[in-house]
Amino acid sequence: MLNIPTIDHELRSLTPPLLSEEREQLEQNILESRKCHDPIITWDGVILDGHNRFEICVKHGIEFQIDEISLPSKEAAKVWILDNQLSRRNLNDAARIEMALLKAEMLREKAKKNLSLAGGDKKSKKSPLSVVSKPEFEYVNVRKAIAADAGVGEEKLYNYLQIKKHGSPDLQTKVKSGQLKIGTAHRLLTKEILKQLTQADKMIKFIKDANPPEGYATKAPKIHAELVNLESILSALVEKLGGTHETA
Repeated sequence: MLNIPTIDHELRSLTPPLLSEEREQLEQNILESRKCHDPIITWDGVILDGHNRFEICVKHGIEFQIDEISLPSKEAAKVWILDNQLSRRNLNDAARIEMALLKAEMLREKAKKNLSLAGGDKKSKKSPLSVVSKPEFEYVNVRKAIAADAGVGEEKLYNYLQIKKHGSPDLQTKVKSGQLKIGTAHRLLTKEILKQLTQADKMIKFIKDANPPEGYATKAPKIHAELVNLESILSALVEKLGGTHETA
């Protein structure tokens, strides 16, 4: 009797869902041959690869093969899923980068956990992955590993991280969906940054002109303080955006 595998929703969430037309094509292929050509990959009875094939086969009463693999833990199963997807799926660059980032984060957490179990402390020598901040990575070798996992260049990885950090929700959605390429979105982001810089610079000049040393400081100290504070905020914005633009 065939053992029916189970679905772990946390593990399944690591696999990007098929587009409706992709799912329909897969179902049509299975129905035409009355066979599931690729096995369902499981670990400890839980599906790691083949959720869609499994559901289609169960729906239509079609037999399928199960290949059980051995892994030491659920964390290892998660990494296996990401590696498997990165090697097989025809994903856009944004999706591949997101998977590679998630894998790096998992490995970072694993390194921290291993360090803790080994009795390490803040003064102990740490693995590079254990001290990586997200989403800005401090170590060149980590960036290279992530870019290599995603199958993209380091510049594209950097541009995507800038979009993820500074881009509007709409811009990020269009990049993740594949509607906009990373390079195009980054150019749009750079234009927006330059626009904000220009506007901020104009505001700072306006405040300085409206707040001369002999003006509000003595006659209206509260207004003076508010203008100085606003100028400070805008200056910080210019510095932040300017730094982003210079390194983009």
